[in-house]
Amino acid sequence: MIDDELTAILEQVATGDRVAFRDLYHVAAPRLFSICKRLMRDTEAARDALQDVMVRIWEKSPQFDRGRGDALGWMRAVARSVVLNRLAERPAAALSLSDEDVAAMVGRLSAPGDPALGRDLQRCLGGLKEEHRRCVVMAYHYGLSYEELSAVAAVPLGTVKTWIHRAIGQLRICLSQ
Repeated sequence: MIDDELTAILEQVATGDRVAFRDLYHVAAPRLFSICKRLMRDTEAARDALQDVMVRIWEKSPQFDRGRGDALGWMRAVARSVVLNRLAERPAAALSLSDEDVAAMVGRLSAPGDPALGRDLQRCLGGLKEEHRRCVVMAYHYGLSYEELSAVAAVPLGTVKTWIHRAIGQLRICLSQ
């Protein structure tokens, strides 16, 4: 479905059209669920979050303005907002990245032609302070913004920026050795 059609459906939802909302759900829910699942890292929690996302879309659909962006982008922003609010309520679980999680992530990031890169990246990530490593992985692998990381980690925005800046510097040095 092209974005103009999705935008038209969302605008119908804004008028209270339940049939349009059902259509919107069928088209958008799988995409929004993938965001929920990726950020929450728990399928059941992601399903619950998706329901909240869809309710929020229903409630806030009159606020959508096609002049400010596309419908799917607006719905993705709603989904991220809902998920980040949920994650902020349980920061310890959301920030849990074990060495096995990092190893799996590094394995997926490694280029097939350069298996040494995965080992080097894993070694260098392992040398970072835990909160720095988590922020780097969540930013570069999971796509969280500085603002989202700040909310999830429950630390000031400047702190997150400093952590990532320092971590990237340390990774550059480590990977160049």
